Amino acid sequence: MNETIFIRRSIRKFLNTPIEREVIERIISAGMHAPSAMNTQPWEFLVLTRPETRNIIAEMSPYAKMAANAPVVILTLANLDLEKDGGWYAQGLAACSQNILLQIVEEGLGGVWLGIYPVHSRMKKLQEAFSLPETLLPFSAIPFGHSERINKPANRFTPSKIHYDQYHQ
Repeated sequence: MNETIFIRRSIRKFLNTPIEREVIERIISAGMHAPSAMNTQPWEFLVLTRPETRNIIAEMSPYAKMAANAPVVILTLANLDLEKDGGWYAQGLAACSQNILLQIVEEGLGGVWLGIYPVHSRMKKLQEAFSLPETLLPFSAIPFGHSERINKPANRFTPSKIHYDQYHQ
C-alpha cells in the first residue's frame, strides 16, 4: 500500500527554508504524469518564489494567507488551446494538483491545495496579476515547503460509504 496517500495532510505553516529547483521540478514532473482526457495534458505551471508574487496568491482569498510564508507556490494553469472537447481540463488539472501534493509528501515537505477554479473572480484577478492570456486559466495554487510538523497516517476508511451494485441507505 502506498503510505504517501495516507500521510498527506494540508499543511499551512512552513519553515523559512529554500527549496531546490531540482525538487520543484520533480514535484511538477509528478503533476505532468497525471491522467488527462484524451491525453491532452492541458497544464502549464507558474512557479512563484519571490515574496511579491506569493503575496498575490495570499491576497486572493481569506483562506490563502499562508502562501505569503511558503517558500514556493505552484500555480497550475489550464491551457484551453489544448482542449479538444471543451471542459475536461478540470479533471486533468485536479489529478495534476493531487499528484503534485503527493510528490510534495514524497520529498519530505508539506503543502496545501488552494482552490481557484471555478471562482471566476479569483481566476480573472490572477490572470490580470500575472499577465496571462485568456487561454490560460488559473486552476489551483499549491504553497509548499518544509513543514513545522511531521504527518502521521490516519485511517479515513468508511465502509458505510461503499455501495455495491445499487445504493443502500
